[in-house]
Amino acid sequence: MIIEDDPMVVKLLQRALEGDGHELSIATSCEDAFFKIDKGTVPDVIILDLSLPGMGGIEFLSVVRKRYPFIKAIVISADDGVDTIVESMRLGALDFIPKPFKLANVCVAVNEALQYRQLQVDIDRGQHRNVFNDDESFLYTSSSMASVMETIQRVASTSVPVLITGESGVGKELVAREIHQRSGLSKGSFVKINCAALPPNLLEGELFGFEKGAFTGAVKSKPAKFERANNGTLFLDEIGELVLELQAKLLHVLQDGSFSRLGSNKVIKSNARIVVATNRNIESAVNEEKFRSDLYYRLNVIRIHVPPLRERPSDIMLLADHFLARSNQKFVKTVKFDAETREYILRHPWHGNARELQNAVSRYVVLGKLGSGFELTGASRIDPLGPKEKVIGTMKKEQIENPETDQEQGAQSDVSRKHPHDGMTLKEIGRNAAREAERKAILSVLEVTQWNRSKAARILKISYKALLYKIKDCGIVQQ
Repeated sequence: MIIEDDPMVVKLLQRALEGDGHELSIATSCEDAFFKIDKGTVPDVIILDLSLPGMGGIEFLSVVRKRYPFIKAIVISADDGVDTIVESMRLGALDFIPKPFKLANVCVAVNEALQYRQLQVDIDRGQHRNVFNDDESFLYTSSSMASVMETIQRVASTSVPVLITGESGVGKELVAREIHQRSGLSKGSFVKINCAALPPNLLEGELFGFEKGAFTGAVKSKPAKFERANNGTLFLDEIGELVLELQAKLLHVLQDGSFSRLGSNKVIKSNARIVVATNRNIESAVNEEKFRSDLYYRLNVIRIHVPPLRERPSDIMLLADHFLARSNQKFVKTVKFDAETREYILRHPWHGNARELQNAVSRYVVLGKLGSGFELTGASRIDPLGPKEKVIGTMKKEQIENPETDQEQGAQSDVSRKHPHDGMTLKEIGRNAAREAERKAILSVLEVTQWNRSKAARILKISYKALLYKIKDCGIVQQ
């Protein structure tokens, strides 16, 4: 991206850089640049003139360094005083080229900046895999997620608890992992436990461990998650589902950093940093006395809210392209999004947020055909990322050939049919709808993986135990 208000300078840079094969975006002011970035035009390298109308170049560099640390900057300016150069470099500029400049010098600086950025990306990925054994990148272009990153950078070096809030599927775990990776505890373990995936008695054993013989079935001792996360990070997902008895025990650990395994009086110390997440309204739970107020205040030291995907549309295609690349690599495919599919992705509300988008893209890549020859491509009139597996899979031949007749019959039967929600409260309707949506999503992935539950759990981003529980809870039976 070239940020320059002199059209002649822009024209010269454009001719030289496009001649080198670079794709360019032009902004005439820093405000214009931020607008383009927030709309999804995210550059690898910025060429910046310091003397611009409105926000100055130095202030711009300061904001970019905090919000978009992955963007590299090259400064071109007529003000080549020592103080200006030093301040530009302090704020992260990789190079300072005084005006008037030679185009060859700019081209060299751009190529070096791109090489440096790629090297940094490779190093970050390597470090990430060493900690997490995957390549789940924290990607964003929106200003709201840039603010989240700013907060992460500020709190990562501290040891205070962090409460992450947001809807299901927005990426709360990614925020927790980013906090861990940027902290001084990054060499320690990142230990996750989902408080909603296990019944209270099993969850207590996972959190605090137990000694051999502590209860029926305890044939050997089990270390606590707090022990495994010592000098690392313990991430408690769905903290709002923790029962009151365990909330009291968790509060005790947070207060003095010590606990005892079940069946033992030995006090164990843990230096684990606590990061928790919830998709519930935790304040309402406190008011309803379903969540301890003292634990809430202990956890709510730093709060990070992750906005839903529908409120940050500039992130949607960035994430979709990332998921597409990963799915192509995983399933050894070369699937691409055509223009119509991209339009669908941008138009879809994504109530399940990034998780729904990721699963939809995986489905798009894996299912070349579905049911009676329906192609999962952009050319298909069936929703390419949201196929109705069971409906299409059970369509009769005459229904496919005469859809209008089928619709008329369905409409006639609907008139005489009792409303399915009669006698149900709104809360019950919502709960049933959520369970049905969850059942369909799990069933879809199980069919894609040919009922390989381990693989399905990885695609759905839940533990194997949690998937087994969900299968049983939703009444899913292998046909």
